[in-house]
Amino acid sequence: MKHNKTKQRQILSMCFKIFLMLLASAAIVLIFPLNDSFKYDIQKGAFWEYDTLISPFDIVVKKTDKELQQEKEAIIENKKLYFDVLPSFEEGYTFPKELEGLPQDYTVVLIDDSTPYDIDIEDIRVPIKFNEEKTNAKLNIQLSNISDVKAKISKGDEIIEKGQEIDKEKYDILSVYKQEYESRLDKNKIIHKQHLGQFLLIAITLIAMLMFFKYIMPQIYFDNKKILLILFVLILMVAITSLIVNFQPQYLYVAPICLTPIIIKTFFDSRCALYVFIINVIIIGFSMTNSFEFCFCQLIVGLLVIISMEQLEKRSDFFKTSLYIFIAYSITYIALTLVQDATILNVNKYRFIYFAINATMTLLAIPLIYVIEKIFGYVSELSLLEYSNTNTKLLRELSKQAPGTFQHCIQVANIAEDLIHQIGGKALLVKAGALHHDIGKMIRPLFFIENQSTNFNPHDDISCEESAQIITSHVIDGVKIANKYKLPDQIIDFIRTHHGTTITKYFYNKQKQEHPNMPIDNNIFTYKGPKPFSKETAVVMMVDSVEAASRSLKNHTEKDINELVDNIIDGQIAANQFTNSDITFKDITIIKQFLKLKLQAIYHTRIQYPISK
Repeated sequence: MKHNKTKQRQILSMCFKIFLMLLASAAIVLIFPLNDSFKYDIQKGAFWEYDTLISPFDIVVKKTDKELQQEKEAIIENKKLYFDVLPSFEEGYTFPKELEGLPQDYTVVLIDDSTPYDIDIEDIRVPIKFNEEKTNAKLNIQLSNISDVKAKISKGDEIIEKGQEIDKEKYDILSVYKQEYESRLDKNKIIHKQHLGQFLLIAITLIAMLMFFKYIMPQIYFDNKKILLILFVLILMVAITSLIVNFQPQYLYVAPICLTPIIIKTFFDSRCALYVFIINVIIIGFSMTNSFEFCFCQLIVGLLVIISMEQLEKRSDFFKTSLYIFIAYSITYIALTLVQDATILNVNKYRFIYFAINATMTLLAIPLIYVIEKIFGYVSELSLLEYSNTNTKLLRELSKQAPGTFQHCIQVANIAEDLIHQIGGKALLVKAGALHHDIGKMIRPLFFIENQSTNFNPHDDISCEESAQIITSHVIDGVKIANKYKLPDQIIDFIRTHHGTTITKYFYNKQKQEHPNMPIDNNIFTYKGPKPFSKETAVVMMVDSVEAASRSLKNHTEKDINELVDNIIDGQIAANQFTNSDITFKDITIIKQFLKLKLQAIYHTRIQYPISK
């Protein structure tokens, strides 16, 4: 029965997640619908960046009224003048006034015995008379023959080649093609089919992402809030791109799509950031005309962004990432242009302006991450950077009130951070959590041995049960202090779990020795937990116990350190402290070896060389 209920819950959970994917797909279709409108970017003087365009129908480019008037005026201005040849010079004959002011090499038409012939004015040797009727008749024929068609392209003919310059003639043809293309669409007939197809494509893509999380990253799959965060980022990027493209398609590369990997990486890991970014590019690419170039550029830049985010140590590093984005876009675009057109002259200089704006807009990640933190309650790597700073008000208080504990926390943080790099995990989260894991000791600092600078030990004056309660209460006190300083839950988890449900063995064993016949209440000597439930919290638990115990070793020999590490971690395993975390035996083996070497380095353990005889 219990198995059936579990299976039913799993099915319901899967159905709910699929419903979220379908809902997100519908939202994306509404925000950024596919359509058959003209998607090409036409700029006079630019180069055609798309594939060679073949006309699917006859195209007729009409002259504008202005162009027709200019052509008419040109014909009138350059009209042919007709003159009749007179039999002989008459008395009082004068050269026709219509020829006054004309250059000597101007050509006119003479009519001699009904036979017209062309002649330059300077070569006229006979008396002539202007024939206004013939001149106007010929002019009217020319004017009536003016065509309103500037250019004509038949169906199947080439409109423009890839890489060809868009001069005035090509610009006019493309403009008419755009108008004709859009006017031929029967949008009422195809829009529903179109949207259904886009919805199915996006739904399949998002469900594939969901399956990736289920089998590769289950920690995301089983957390609906994480899935909602990812869908929120995807829809947000689609909305931003839609606003920019709908305003002006040529501004496509202004859209800061690389915000996706930046935001996802700050809340999750590089693998998740890469996969979500690929999904984002695919979804937006559905609506792009030159989708190959778009997707290729975005993926190359996105990969570089994710790599640069691995080195994120402070907020100013975002400026470096922005610079990388601009450089990556520019080099990729130039390379694609050279491959496609084999000439640097076809590079669109405006693209670099778009890339610069794009890179600058990625700085929006800083306020966006803050907003997402507040909405979803997750802590980003940016915030973890701040919490990892030992100059925060809380950690300064810890250093004043419990200096020994403060030094212990720093040591644990440094070791745990190095260790998590060995087995994989969130290094910044481990560091921030380790720095705060013992803040509860500020309440009664002298009851913890690392803060005792004299031989006075307050535990000598109280019972073992009271001592155990004081020791275990530092976890509860730590949570209270963390809530007072508004630390995020992810850091508070380290405070609550760093002792799990273990027993304060020193006082427990002392109680048994002092009162062998008295029953012991284990609850008094046991931490309330919970047990570590992640790889990161498990690592801090191990490092905390080992580092603290190493201080009490009389001799820091290699043998003593190895035995200490093995005994403590094996004891935690025997107490089932790691059953809720995703740590493996392989990880534990690596952790043991790392801690042994680290402690040997800290305490300067040297190899004992054989004595020469």
